[in-house]
Amino acid sequence: MTASLFDWLNWFCWGLFGLVWILGAFYNSYQAPQVAKKRFRYDWLILAGLAWYLDSRYAPHYLHLFRFSLPWHLPWLAWLGTILLLVSTVFTLWSRWTLGKMWATNAQVKAEHRLVTGGPYRITRHPIYTGILGMILGSAFSLGEAFAVIFVLVLIFFFNRMRLEEKLMVETFGDEYLAYRKRVPKLIPGLKPR
Repeated sequence: MTASLFDWLNWFCWGLFGLVWILGAFYNSYQAPQVAKKRFRYDWLILAGLAWYLDSRYAPHYLHLFRFSLPWHLPWLAWLGTILLLVSTVFTLWSRWTLGKMWATNAQVKAEHRLVTGGPYRITRHPIYTGILGMILGSAFSLGEAFAVIFVLVLIFFFNRMRLEEKLMVETFGDEYLAYRKRVPKLIPGLKPR
């Protein structure tokens, strides 16, 4: 597989992710139930993070601010990264699809909100975040570029969002969510739930 094919697959996965997110946001803004409670108002952080990622990956070399190459680029690691990117993209989109009209760009409870525990939500309580982190790591390995700084910042951002979302879910669903939280791990499938 050539470097250009790795690039193309990265463009495809991240482009598909972006398209689904944008179309989903527009669709849900008109079709989803009204918001009953809202917790997170910093959507601009998501946009800033996306702009940072795009700058680090796709801006011309003389313009980029945060692009670092790994000291090695092994073909088997590029393949592994590509597989991780593809699987994580499918997992992320499946997670988004499973939420349907309950999905939002920020932590909120909608009128007639229900707790989703099926599909990828049987594997992890925050499968969208799991998938996005897998996509970032997959891109880093497939392209031979160190997204460590971006990964750490996104992870910190996600842990803050997970804390807010979980608090909102406990307030909304009470014992039902607490029981779900005891059964299903927070972020990494297979780990002991906390």
